[in-house]
Amino acid sequence: MAKVGAVIVDGFNRLLAFVARNIKNLVLFGAVALILGGIMALSYSVTYNFIKTDEFDTYDPEGEVITINIPEGSTAEEIGELLKENGLIDNVLLFRIKAKLIGAEDNFQYGVYKIVRGMPAETIMEVLQEGGKAESVTITIPEGWSIRQIAQYLEEQNICLASEFEAACNRTDYDFDYYGQINRRGDREFLLEGYLWPDTYEIIPENGAEGIVKRMLREFERKWEKHVLWKQQAVELGLSVDQVIAMASCIEREAMLEEEAPMVARVLFNRNEDGLPWGLNCTILYALGKEGTGEDFVSYSDLEVESRYNTYKYSGFPVGAICNPGQVAIEAVLNPAEGDWLYFIGFEDGSGEHLFTADYAEFEAVANGTYVRHSEDDEDYEEDEDYDDED
Repeated sequence: MAKVGAVIVDGFNRLLAFVARNIKNLVLFGAVALILGGIMALSYSVTYNFIKTDEFDTYDPEGEVITINIPEGSTAEEIGELLKENGLIDNVLLFRIKAKLIGAEDNFQYGVYKIVRGMPAETIMEVLQEGGKAESVTITIPEGWSIRQIAQYLEEQNICLASEFEAACNRTDYDFDYYGQINRRGDREFLLEGYLWPDTYEIIPENGAEGIVKRMLREFERKWEKHVLWKQQAVELGLSVDQVIAMASCIEREAMLEEEAPMVARVLFNRNEDGLPWGLNCTILYALGKEGTGEDFVSYSDLEVESRYNTYKYSGFPVGAICNPGQVAIEAVLNPAEGDWLYFIGFEDGSGEHLFTADYAEFEAVANGTYVRHSEDDEDYEEDEDYDDED
């Protein structure tokens, strides 16, 4: 018995010695085994979830029909997000894995689709590869239109009531990334003014005003995410997205010529630096519920309107955008021209050109009709001291 006990003790001591000599390797082996086990468990879970549905699931072909619009150029991930947003799938990652495995990922087509709620993912993928079948309407929203103008246009097209669209533009429950940067919400005429990307859209009237707003907000996000440089430039200028859009909306309304947009931006930045209000008639018109079209004009009494959009009374950025700007206006904010101008004013010749100047006397001369414009054809063009060849 003593010998047996000695053998056991000796074996135990050898085991301890082995563990002591190889402790690092054993710990590493245990960690690797744990990780592999976790990967296997995850793989099993994904595989189980992948195969447990669809093949034997049933759905009611006469059930609730959801109409969705897949924009051109959408990725599988973006399509998955859209399907999840509409309650047609539960898991975007699983949708992408399935699409990859069955070779559908790169074959989805844009268009308008009617999908029955509860339809298996594979069936949805088959539908998305066939192309859109649902009826849609084409609408075109020009750059610089305000929400009021869009609403009126949609009502004229018998798509929805103007009041419904305006109400939809004050909601806060859309899946929209930029809500957090929208300041002083209670002071804004429309919460989402500026964020409805101007473009031509295929829309589905039966989705109502909310569907159109979602579509335009999604397009804004796509454009902003696509132009990575915009984000970097905004940070370098110390501007929030909301400030960029607010200034761009004013430039959209003020600059008739594309090449003048960066110059208008520089005037606004210079006035900010000097603590001067922007003094823009377009913001007064917006506060008055006007668009600056037809017989709309600003009187001296209008300059006293009490509104956070009044850029005569309040310095700096207005409370929000006054229209929905396009790419040119946004890039003008992010790439302002170089110049010391503090004023700009349009000539009355219908050319759309403005005088840009740091001299208020020149500004007044244009306003009074006494300013003499020079051209390169004038004999005294080179000698005229008052001429600024940047004008």
